[in-house]
Amino acid sequence: MTRAISLFALVLIVTASAFSQGRQDTKTAIIGYWISNEAVVEIRPKGQISINGERYEWAILGKTLIVSQGEDAADFPFELKGDTLTVWVEGRKVTYSRTDKEGADEALALLARRGGGGGGNRGDSGSGGGGGNPQDLVGKWCYSANVQAQGGGRQSDICFTLHPDGTYEYYGEASSSNIYGGSNSQSRDAGRWSATATTLTARSNSGQTKTYTLERRNHPRTGDPMLIVDGDAFVTYYQKRPW
Repeated sequence: MTRAISLFALVLIVTASAFSQGRQDTKTAIIGYWISNEAVVEIRPKGQISINGERYEWAILGKTLIVSQGEDAADFPFELKGDTLTVWVEGRKVTYSRTDKEGADEALALLARRGGGGGGNRGDSGSGGGGGNPQDLVGKWCYSANVQAQGGGRQSDICFTLHPDGTYEYYGEASSSNIYGGSNSQSRDAGRWSATATTLTARSNSGQTKTYTLERRNHPRTGDPMLIVDGDAFVTYYQKRPW
């Protein structure tokens, strides 16, 4: 009986060791340059990853690749076989091939000529503006306006977050005051987003679709990247490189 227990414990130890070794082998093998018809990805050691030139952090949990930036994170089931990396995004399969730095640079330049490309995730081209999910747009963007007038004023704060998986969240708050009192209002929305070089389309879970004009600029004072959406300047909430 004692011998059987010892043998069972040994099997558990060997199995756990093999699992840990396999996970470590995957983390090592996945490092490098990868390209698909939608994105150029560089997976670096120490949890750093670049998608279409935008920096994120990565980790592996079982058979899932976790990509994060600040408080935002997205999970992608994946399969690695030699020089082929397959990633599933909401059931859609994206296949990447291993390449070198020169091949990645050429692919990145091609995506730039195509107007930003479709990102490493959902290349959704549904109704209401089309486009893809350029990964340089991923992040949290905020607009703030404060107008003061005699006897009162108005404060508006709006933020939207574009996630790597093609979903978005929106939150807006406005308050006003005058000699008779004040008011406060809030609004929220969520859905899917896509973009071209000059437009940003939001397909709300409520069923509404809106397309806005889009322009990339840098803040004239701080140099922080901004998105000009229908004429309003939304500044990056997290630290990002200038356009």
